[in-house]
Amino acid sequence: MSHVLILGPASAGNLLVTHAKEAGHHVTVALAPSQEQRPNLAEHLADDVLSVNPLDHEALAAAVDRLHQQRPVDAVVPGFEYSVPSAAILAARLGLPGLPVDAANKLRHKHLMRDALDRAGIRSARHRVVHTDRPDWRSVVETAVGDLPLPCVVKPVDLGGSVMVRLAHTMEEAVLAVGDIANAGPDAYGLTPRPLALIEEFITGPEFSVEGYIAPDGPSIVSITRKLLGDEPYFVERGHVVELLQDTTLGASIRTYTANVIKALGLTTGVFHGEVRITAQGPVLMEMGARLPGDHICELIELALGVDLAAVFVDALLGRETPAYRPDPASARAAVIRFLLRPGLAGYSTVTGFDEAQALDGHVDSALAYAPGQPVPSAADFSGRLGWFIFTATDALALEAALDKADQMVEFA
Repeated sequence: MSHVLILGPASAGNLLVTHAKEAGHHVTVALAPSQEQRPNLAEHLADDVLSVNPLDHEALAAAVDRLHQQRPVDAVVPGFEYSVPSAAILAARLGLPGLPVDAANKLRHKHLMRDALDRAGIRSARHRVVHTDRPDWRSVVETAVGDLPLPCVVKPVDLGGSVMVRLAHTMEEAVLAVGDIANAGPDAYGLTPRPLALIEEFITGPEFSVEGYIAPDGPSIVSITRKLLGDEPYFVERGHVVELLQDTTLGASIRTYTANVIKALGLTTGVFHGEVRITAQGPVLMEMGARLPGDHICELIELALGVDLAAVFVDALLGRETPAYRPDPASARAAVIRFLLRPGLAGYSTVTGFDEAQALDGHVDSALAYAPGQPVPSAADFSGRLGWFIFTATDALALEAALDKADQMVEFA
């Protein structure tokens, strides 16, 4: 029985706990006290809970040293994007498989990621960094926006879930967006963003995410997931489509580009989740993470393509090799998630049509995120989604039509 330590599992990170337990491993999860105070699936499934903030490297190292003496740890797995550097540091400390610490930092912090791609000569969004703790940051924003075409994208360098990512059409909007980052408090996971804002060239074009893992012979791409984008100026996806993409020119260009990005960032083990937009000149990276994808994409991939990325991730950090993915057209299906977005809705008393939508052909799973009477956050990031549906079928176009129907059937009042 191997001892698997999972740092700060949240969102898809709960799948890591589920898989590790099903595989017969002894599972310890490291959770900050603030996480322990919330209902947490990982805490109930794990064998042990290590009460320590996974982002406090000094306290985490001391706690894990004690844990390792009691029961040697065989794998350290990041349970969320924020824990990727912590996992790399601990793996190096314990002599276990893991990412190089330098690579983990590039994959975690968006400005370091952009700089690494620039040095490697890989097409990326032009960008400028603003230090929001400096008294002259407004003038720096004005200079940066002057160097880039409008509209531009403003984002924090270290938050996830599209939190505080904005499209700015004017200088004033860019200044306001950077000001929001400068004045931000802790997010839903307790992280206060670093005093850095990234101003980027706005890349237009259809968007895809790329999911896979590092196989013995290099990156193995499992899914090129089509994004269903929400309304600007925010960058909140309203859905994801997973289907088997046969060899196409687009697929080949995404695969080649992604392999070059992975090499430039130094991703040597585990899984990856990247996002690219397709321009006339080819793919351009939005972000790359050394973690499981959120938004139930792991579930979609398993439904459509039969690959359990959580299992692959745990095995990789235990030092076990997974052969390159070989698609099976005979068994592949399509799987889609659609989020319920109602911009401007601050709450509701009743919901109708939800049960009827669940009865549509192809329905697999669904949930409402907020109960009647609860306040609903702004639709500016992932927290503003009211719920979701997952459907699966043999044909993606038919699936999307079914989800359109399901979305239209659900009414909040």
